[in-house]
Amino acid sequence: MLLLAAPQDGQSRTIRQFQFTDWPEQGVPKTGEGFIDFIGQVHKTKEQFGQDGPITVHCSAGVGRTGVFITLSIVLERMRYEGVVDLFQTVKTLRTQRPAMVQTEDQYQLCYRAALEYLGSFDHYAT
Repeated sequence: MLLLAAPQDGQSRTIRQFQFTDWPEQGVPKTGEGFIDFIGQVHKTKEQFGQDGPITVHCSAGVGRTGVFITLSIVLERMRYEGVVDLFQTVKTLRTQRPAMVQTEDQYQLCYRAALEYLGSFDHYAT
């Protein structure tokens, strides 16, 4: 946690940094479960502290892991509130704003696996 203050007006903002450490150097995680939990933790912390600022996401190139995080954040939220799953359109829209988002086929497939794992997690509560 870091507290930044603007010298001009004394306004301050608390910055919380999260780091996902289970992503391998090459390829993608075998499952999306840990990454889904990480995304949930980031959003839950933002809500818990009532922060209205943006979530800033970064990785080395700014499109691979970052793209997966943003894609899954959007898709999981839409699943929860709208009952909609449209990974293709989500990635397509993101790529109009930043080319190469979700950089590799493996990352794209991880998004699908993670979404399916997320949906499958609700089977435990059925009937």
